[in-house]
Amino acid sequence: MRLSPEPSSRGPAIPGRGNRSRKEAEAEDAGARLKRKPALAQAVNTGKEKRMPHSESAPAQTGFDVRFFRLALGLLLTAVLSFTFLHTFLPGVLRVPRNRDPSSWVSPTLEQTCIYERMTEAEKEKLRRDGVPGGVGEILLYEALSLFGAWLCFVHARRHYGLWMATCFLIGSFVYTGVEESMMIMTGRLIGGGKVDPTVFGTYWFPKGALWFIETPVWVCLCWFLIAYSCVWVAGKVFPRMNLVGRAAVGGLIAMGIDLWEDPVLTSPEILNWIWGKGDHLRILGIPHGNFLGWFFLIFVFALIWEALPKMEKRWTRARASLFFVLVLPIGDLAVYAILVTWGTLVNNVILPQGFAFPPGW
Repeated sequence: MRLSPEPSSRGPAIPGRGNRSRKEAEAEDAGARLKRKPALAQAVNTGKEKRMPHSESAPAQTGFDVRFFRLALGLLLTAVLSFTFLHTFLPGVLRVPRNRDPSSWVSPTLEQTCIYERMTEAEKEKLRRDGVPGGVGEILLYEALSLFGAWLCFVHARRHYGLWMATCFLIGSFVYTGVEESMMIMTGRLIGGGKVDPTVFGTYWFPKGALWFIETPVWVCLCWFLIAYSCVWVAGKVFPRMNLVGRAAVGGLIAMGIDLWEDPVLTSPEILNWIWGKGDHLRILGIPHGNFLGWFFLIFVFALIWEALPKMEKRWTRARASLFFVLVLPIGDLAVYAILVTWGTLVNNVILPQGFAFPPGW
């Protein structure tokens, strides 16, 4: 009688796997799959990070980042205190207009401002009698709100980009826009009043501010930072796969859209946070159209420079990339200034020599 072999407790053998049972083979396969999962997840995450223009976590902070932040902030505070002293106690040096005496305004005079045509006779009389509306409380409120908004954006930038990139955006945009604004303001004061062009009486100026950077209030520079950062961030989130030039253009267009409704409100006779002089032959909602172009080009150029920093750091070092950033920003200012002046001259003398306002009467 032939006896059948005793059944093995290990189960039937699997072809090609020696004498191992099916259970052992399945357990081994499961272990191998578990080992492969972290590597697979890391590869997937790495691929996502390469496609995303915005990092979800900040890079590691270095000693250079802290030193750079302290140096940049210290130099900025020194400049702000110096220009605040100059603007407040030596106003004649920069030809600062007197808020309480509009009859003393020159380049432009009150009658040569854009707002003058939109004011009623009662509003004109009130402005001549009382001066620019607002007081110390309103100015301090602007300073406090802009500082709070800028702090929120800086914290957000530090968490997503790291201290170095956040510092570059804050200090860079503050100085970059403050210099551009002041260049335009001083251009109006020095060559306005028809000295060069009989139809250009000045550019604009800011009558309200507690702290100053050249001739731009600190609260305006901080608002530039928070609007610029928000627009660049939103552009990157909405169009994550768009190239750098496209994202920078979208950020500039968003900023221009914000100013399209902001400027007519904040320059109204009841507020007068800044005052425009006549000179631009094309006005939109009572505002020179060059203002809106300025918003677009300033944000566009700055975004191009700032988002190039990581590539510059990889190519050189973080210190050299910082030097590149500092040296290129003034070139960006001059480029935007040249674009606006050239285009404005072309509009005034060739395209619209008779002038045009939309809507009519503004």
